[in-house]
Amino acid sequence: MGNLKYSYMTNMWGLMVRYPVANQWGEWYEGDFGNSVYYLDWDKILRYHVGAGFKGIELMFHMLPYVNEYFGSPKGFADFAKERGIEQVTGTFSLALGSEDRANHPAVLAMNQKMIDFTAELGGENINIMPASGYFGHGPLSKEQLRNAADCFNEIGRRALDKGIVACIHSEFWCAVNKYDLERFIEMTDPKYAAFVLDTAQVSIMGFDPVAMYDKYHERIKYFHLKDTNIFDAPDEKRCAAGAEFNDEGDRWFWELGGGTVDFPGLWKLLKKYQHKGWVAVETDGTPDPLATLVLSKAYIDTELAPIYS
Repeated sequence: MGNLKYSYMTNMWGLMVRYPVANQWGEWYEGDFGNSVYYLDWDKILRYHVGAGFKGIELMFHMLPYVNEYFGSPKGFADFAKERGIEQVTGTFSLALGSEDRANHPAVLAMNQKMIDFTAELGGENINIMPASGYFGHGPLSKEQLRNAADCFNEIGRRALDKGIVACIHSEFWCAVNKYDLERFIEMTDPKYAAFVLDTAQVSIMGFDPVAMYDKYHERIKYFHLKDTNIFDAPDEKRCAAGAEFNDEGDRWFWELGGGTVDFPGLWKLLKKYQHKGWVAVETDGTPDPLATLVLSKAYIDTELAPIYS
């Protein structure tokens, strides 16, 4: 067993999946000569993960009601996944929208308590949280607003720790906690309760070198979202525009590992230097083909990165 184990963030499938198991493929093919049957159920999707070498998965916040409806409980989903070769649902992704306003804290804390409980029942060890609202219409945040958001995150982290879960700051390039105050926000939070997840593409788009960032914050960085990008230091007007990551113009911000300009070999050398161990997650937002991106990313890890540190 190596030092690193690989999880995959399943947000590109999410609620598009209609069934836990789809049987009788022939009946589907008689009415649909495409490939949709391959993406209808979690039985196959989980097998894709394992077949590609991913033994962990991470779930989005919107999966909570879906899991309860189709699997009966988070444990039901985790057991279903383990039967198909998944070792662990490693964690979840959540939001703290509005935390920059103290009046919103009760609602933000209630929502994240549900996610903490969900994560614990799944058997996860971390929860990655966007720490405030989106930048458009809310940013830039004042010092007071940053403090409000930091205090709220600390409380979420305290509650998570009570259940053995690590809460990690995950700031998207379009989040109100952005390029000019992300590091200040990290310093405002309590390292006992607030770790940091290094999303290699998100921080690159904001203008941070992810390798240098890991070197600086390696003691705070407990988890990774690995994805590539060919955009570094995007201009403010593009990065902070309405719906920046999700516009309808076909822009693609993120690529499979090796498909952009992120220095993953440099990052892997630091992972070896600091002897990082445990789960790291690949995340591939915006791909037109999740399965192809999953396989391409793992192939890049196996051929280019594993020889450096594995």
